[in-house]
Amino acid sequence: MAAGMALGAAPSTDVATLERSHRAALAEPGCIVLVAERDGDVVGMAHIVPSGSANAPHRAEVQRVAVAQRERGTGVGRALMRAVEEAGLERGLTLLWLTTHDETDACAFYEAVGYVKLGVMPDYSLRPDGNLSPAAFYFKELRGSP
Repeated sequence: MAAGMALGAAPSTDVATLERSHRAALAEPGCIVLVAERDGDVVGMAHIVPSGSANAPHRAEVQRVAVAQRERGTGVGRALMRAVEEAGLERGLTLLWLTTHDETDACAFYEAVGYVKLGVMPDYSLRPDGNLSPAAFYFKELRGSP
């Protein structure tokens, strides 16, 4: 959030509320929470939320992807996204989708790891500074090993 990304939180969210939100995600049936660690410290995370729709058991949303500022550019994000895809494939998922604030470094990152930009929706969510931000929508089709 310090980098200006909302991670599903409102601008006024305090640390205790954010912690409760993440604990709720851990307890949510079907939600997969991946954590990247280095030397015992959490340096990244991602949530995979499978679709609850009867006609979409093959699809999941990737949420709350974050890498600690000091770890950016070290491969943690790429490794985390590989782990997201592996976890998805293990569960029979073939389509992942996500949103991020448009025109941010995150857009270039997702494109570099193979996500396709579907489009942009204006005023999609509040950033931590309280301003509305457009969201870029991305997807990636997963394929198992041949």
